[in-house]
Amino acid sequence: MHTINQTEKLRVLLIEDNPDDAHYIEEALRTQDSFQSVKVVWVKRLLEGLNKLNTVNFDVILLDLTLPDGFLTDSVSKILSHTPDLPIIVLTGLDDKDTAIAALKNGAQDYLIKGKVTSDLLSRSIRYSIERRRSEHVARLRAAQEIEDLIFTLANDLRVPHIGAIRAFDLLIKESLGSLNEEQKSLLKKAKQNSQEILHMLQNLVHLHRQQLSGDNILAVPTDIRRLVWQVVDDWAYMAGENEIKIETETEFAEPVLVDGPAFKKAISNLVHNAIKFSSPKGRVSINCKRDENGVNLIVSDNGKGISESELENLFQRFWHENNNRRHSNGNGVGLYVSRQIVEAHGGTISCASSEGKGTTFCIRLPYAIN
Repeated sequence: MHTINQTEKLRVLLIEDNPDDAHYIEEALRTQDSFQSVKVVWVKRLLEGLNKLNTVNFDVILLDLTLPDGFLTDSVSKILSHTPDLPIIVLTGLDDKDTAIAALKNGAQDYLIKGKVTSDLLSRSIRYSIERRRSEHVARLRAAQEIEDLIFTLANDLRVPHIGAIRAFDLLIKESLGSLNEEQKSLLKKAKQNSQEILHMLQNLVHLHRQQLSGDNILAVPTDIRRLVWQVVDDWAYMAGENEIKIETETEFAEPVLVDGPAFKKAISNLVHNAIKFSSPKGRVSINCKRDENGVNLIVSDNGKGISESELENLFQRFWHENNNRRHSNGNGVGLYVSRQIVEAHGGTISCASSEGKGTTFCIRLPYAIN
């Protein structure tokens, strides 16, 4: 959304079923001198106007509230649901002021009484409406950013106690502080896994926020990919064991690969966590790392419920949720998005192939960067 100035062309969508009123408005726009030029697209029906919004960019809409296919202020709501940031000025008769005010409450920026519209009044109303809508848009973005900053600050602060809790659980499970029976160990492992799940989501959020602030800052050093895979498997071992899911790992080479270890581990962890979470009980998850003439491939497969074709199109979008399957979300809708950001920052690609009822395969491909 931008600010209109006097050297720009004003693009107006006029939705008015009365030809006399439409010609009157068009004449008022032609004789104004606030804008360098004005282009008016006139339609007689609300549906025609909505269709025009799909193909033409406009700066403002002049809307009659008594259209044959529009129900008074409901027309405003329909347009705003279609294009929420486009300013609307409603056109009304002398006896329809209450309706016009109701339209303002529904989101219109201003109203004008037909027959009393002058070119100066019209141009002033248009400029005011555009600037006010722009200010509202900026204010919404600012408020959304403040909320997002607060969420990520809390996520960052909450990581610390969970990291501490996981370390404490490890000490207890290893009986470093005294012997335990099997029931006590099982409860502690479950508590540790719950903290691990929460920490996993918090780390995704923190990574996302840092990436937004500083961009793709990757510190690539020689890294043992096998060790990263083993660490990830250990992180989710209890979760897999709870559902008797077998995790199989295989690597074809032992050479260190130039990657950012902590970041790349996060990318792998998101995929493995997803695979375990959406596998059927007693299922199988395989992690295969191999190389070919183009680079390094890390493949994570499961034989779970799979992903529908419609979901695959949006799988790596940020905060995307669609149905109850939610296998792309890792609980907060950022897991696969974060994985894609990390992989692409390394110059690689990430893809997914799936068949409903048969399973899913994610593949990370990195160009050759072996130390």
